[in-house]
Amino acid sequence: MNYYVISALINVVLSVFLGLFVIYKNPREKLNRSLFYWCLSLFTWSFFYFVWQVETDSNKALLWTRLLMLGAIWIPVTFFRVVIIFLDIYANQKKLYYISIVSAFIFTFLLPTSLMVTRIEKEFDFNFWPKPGYAYPFFLFMFLGLTIYGAMLSLRAMKVSDPRRKSQIKFMLIGMVISILTGSTNYFLWYDIPIKPYGNMFASTYAVFTIYAIIVHRLMDIKLILRKYTVFLISVLSVLIPSLVLQYIFDVVLDVDTYFEDALIVVLAVFIFPSVREYFHKIANKYFFSSLYDSREVIANLSERMQSTLEVEKIYSFITNTFENTFHIKSVGVLIYNEKKDEYFVQYNNNSSSEKFLQFSGSGRYVYKGIKVNSELEKKYLSLGHPIIVDELKVKEKGRYKKMIEQFDQLDIEIMIPLNVKKKILGMIVLGEKESREMYNDEDIYVLKVIGVQVAIAIENALLYKEVKDFNIKLEKEIWKATRELVEANEKLQKLDEAKSDFISIASHQLRTPLTVIKGYISMVLDGNFGKMKNPQTEALKKVYESNERLIQLVEDLLSISRIESGRIQYEFKESQLEDTVLSVFEELTQVAQKKGLNFIIEAPKTKLPPLMLDNEKIRQVIMNLTDNAIKYTEKGSVKVILKKNKNYIRYSVEDTGMGIKSDDMPHLFKKFSRGTGTFLVHTEGTGLGLYVAKEMAEEHGGRVWAESDGPGRGSRFHFEIDLVENDKLKK
Repeated sequence: MNYYVISALINVVLSVFLGLFVIYKNPREKLNRSLFYWCLSLFTWSFFYFVWQVETDSNKALLWTRLLMLGAIWIPVTFFRVVIIFLDIYANQKKLYYISIVSAFIFTFLLPTSLMVTRIEKEFDFNFWPKPGYAYPFFLFMFLGLTIYGAMLSLRAMKVSDPRRKSQIKFMLIGMVISILTGSTNYFLWYDIPIKPYGNMFASTYAVFTIYAIIVHRLMDIKLILRKYTVFLISVLSVLIPSLVLQYIFDVVLDVDTYFEDALIVVLAVFIFPSVREYFHKIANKYFFSSLYDSREVIANLSERMQSTLEVEKIYSFITNTFENTFHIKSVGVLIYNEKKDEYFVQYNNNSSSEKFLQFSGSGRYVYKGIKVNSELEKKYLSLGHPIIVDELKVKEKGRYKKMIEQFDQLDIEIMIPLNVKKKILGMIVLGEKESREMYNDEDIYVLKVIGVQVAIAIENALLYKEVKDFNIKLEKEIWKATRELVEANEKLQKLDEAKSDFISIASHQLRTPLTVIKGYISMVLDGNFGKMKNPQTEALKKVYESNERLIQLVEDLLSISRIESGRIQYEFKESQLEDTVLSVFEELTQVAQKKGLNFIIEAPKTKLPPLMLDNEKIRQVIMNLTDNAIKYTEKGSVKVILKKNKNYIRYSVEDTGMGIKSDDMPHLFKKFSRGTGTFLVHTEGTGLGLYVAKEMAEEHGGRVWAESDGPGRGSRFHFEIDLVENDKLKK
């Protein structure tokens, strides 16, 4: 076989490989179909070129020549279709595309005539070479015109594209132009110009450049399969070729031809193949592809590891190891958002190259300087859970965030993955460049988004756990400082405080989830989702449900205390009507009061109260705690709810005919874990947390809470008052 036959075979193989691969992966995608049509045209031209070269009969050679022209006619048309589909300008170029199709059909119909190919004759090394007819120059005009215009459109698009898109266009354009121009070297001999078609070998260059664009610059979502098969094929060839050479040495050189040698070669090949494949896998990951991984396996493994600890440092380490092994990147950083300072502070960084901007200790965890992110950029991307790719941001936003982007570049940040819990921004993970310099592809971004959600939850839980631990340590120090002279008393107080702190930790991290699950299942059972139940069973389950509700409330109170004292509790103030919340609580507790046989009444103003700046959830908790307490500690008589407005304040009061309050208990009533004397005889489930939480939340609304009583057995009055002037300041 000569050079031209071999080059035709290479073009056939590459065009078939790329064409079948893209159409198999996603036949519904327009770009995939367009590439398939181009490969089909190249295959038609290459295949009949090969048949023509090995043909010895002149009549058949003329037939093969006209058939190869069928592929040549459609190559520029399909090339132009790929360009306008890929550049997303199909609508603007639709007329020209239809004209090219009509022209191609005309030339196709002329193929059986002498208007395209008149005859064949000997030319240089070729036994048969075609000669052009009258219509042939018009075909060449279409061929060159579509090629040049498609290249111009691509060059124009490159100027306004982001770096990833620009790289895709560049490689596809280079490959396609080389393919068409080198294939065009066949046309010189048609007009007796003594230039041989040496460019045939490069006619399939487009397939090679397209494969590269797919792999490195995320042109299509077929990278992983292509990469794995490529590595597998190289591994097989690396084992197969030495095995064949070894067999040749035994059979020919040493003249040893036995089953034993053959079996030995097979065993050795099978034995070393896994190691060879692993070696090429690592090489490909590090220097070429950097993402030969199973996304589901990566996500599952990291999730399992993060669930095994509540230590935030270990979680940071798990994240770094996962990203380094998966993406082979140079740097990983975790930034936590500080709402008060409106800045992101580095909590972990495995690379010290950004030290002049991110000042932290040698361990890389303590930050002295934060990064401020533009609020508009934050709202547009991070708050919605969208990763920010710095290179794409440069083009998309057209210089709007120039200073921010310059800072990202100086810090070697390539991509930022938001860490969001519900609608709250916890922080972000920042990643540097890959060792292979490959861009982050669609599969990488999908994995990073999924991991970002998991990591955000894990870090939030770990930080909550750390807050509790830090709070306990701080509390210990304060206790030791305040009670240094009373060592014995302090030791008892310390043990009690440790017990409380441990319980808070257990409640916040161990009880919340199972209690919620229990509530859900009991609700489903009571609703009959698992079959109808008898009355005794239903009543028993209702008691279980009520007890579970009390436990959930206890956990919420403990969490509220932890957040209040650590300064993490957040308030969302908006204009609201206090009477709406009061009526809602009254209606909810009416049935509870009636079950105890109490006269539960409300006295509300007839006119509408002025709107207040309220966090409805927190205010509801205050009113619920005060009213629920009155019902719990009143065995008979009445509970009266009063809502009224005076000049400068609105007051909510609860009056009951219950057990009353001793004067000695009054100063301790709104402290943590404090209960009045004898209250456990009336209501055993209390913890002394509700009034403390109510007091703290009321004061944040510009109000105050206090209690009054005429003594034991004479009832009590609890008041919650909001100063209108102080509350109005919350609007600012």
